[in-house]
Amino acid sequence: MENQQYCTVVFLDVSQAFDKIRHPGLLFKIKKNLTLKLFQPAEIVPNERQFQTKFNGETSNRIHVHSGVPQGSILGPLLYILYTSDLPTSSETTLGTFADDTVIFASHEDTTISSLHLQEHLHVIEK
Repeated sequence: MENQQYCTVVFLDVSQAFDKIRHPGLLFKIKKNLTLKLFQPAEIVPNERQFQTKFNGETSNRIHVHSGVPQGSILGPLLYILYTSDLPTSSETTLGTFADDTVIFASHEDTTISSLHLQEHLHVIEK
């Protein structure tokens, strides 16, 4: 078995990813990365969302929401990918994203080296 390669993989699932997207950061990245002239960036970021809770017949005051993308929206996955488009890459690994899921692959003939490449990439992302 010549040129056998081992693959190490890590799957990242950002907990409640769509809820954590800050609107100002998202607007910045839309303006930076998209050259669409069909609409203004502010039109696709829900900036007037509010919520309130009701418990035992009592209703709280409305509170403005400054982060998050509505789940189930058509643009939600695209906006999240755009938001995370600046994730660091590495020449030793392959990065793949879909909606709020990210996978990082590393391969090498030596499993230890493959794992080290993967761990180095994770350290860069963490920073």
